[in-house]
Amino acid sequence: MDLSSGIQVLTTSRNCASYLNKCFETVETALKGFKWMMVFCDDASADETEEVVNAYKTGTSADKIIYKKFDKAETIGQAKNRTCLISLQNKEEYPVLCFMDADDEMGEERVSGLLPHLTEEEPFVFGDYIYQDLNDGEDSKKMLVVAERRNPYLTFGHWATLIHSNLVPENGIFFREDIENYDEMLTWWELRYSKNVKIKPVSGVMTNFYRRNRPNSCSWTFRNEKDQEILAKLREKMNEIYPIGPH
Repeated sequence: MDLSSGIQVLTTSRNCASYLNKCFETVETALKGFKWMMVFCDDASADETEEVVNAYKTGTSADKIIYKKFDKAETIGQAKNRTCLISLQNKEEYPVLCFMDADDEMGEERVSGLLPHLTEEEPFVFGDYIYQDLNDGEDSKKMLVVAERRNPYLTFGHWATLIHSNLVPENGIFFREDIENYDEMLTWWELRYSKNVKIKPVSGVMTNFYRRNRPNSCSWTFRNEKDQEILAKLREKMNEIYPIGPH
């Protein structure tokens, strides 16, 4: 993809005001020198999210920031698809989509490292990321996750990717909305095995710092029996598309 291509940062948030300034700071660093805009969809936050976004608008390098507040989404996929639908209004000038969670931190090389690998023939690329499970405490070990190792089963989040806007259908429903969590994995599985989309890993590019289960986090993650139920549902739906196993 041409390095002058416009980029849309698509952000969803629910009660993540305390993390937003750090998130925005890392987005600014990663998008420095690029032509970009942000679509920010607020999922019924009851904190100071809107005030923080409004303050950010006064100092950002983005061409524009679109802020929309919605009623609480039924699933994470539905919340993210709101940003996808809005992005279609700007796809001609900003054809590259860069998803972000409001409580994560973007890797400095996410855009500069992935964008050269993105083409209309290979419209989906993803890179490495750092994972930390805060259920084990603030000092829990940080783990480097390498893209190539996640490629067989596509077990990575939307925050590790760049995609071409042509992948988003006209109705804006890009992510699966029929599962409570892990909608990205099901979406990636469907793209690769049902729609034959090329999904390219780019190892050596740090895309994101993902911290699971922060207090008041906007990431919807579950553990124990609840988690196992959702994972079982995910596996069932993946098998309907293409049986899980060595490929």
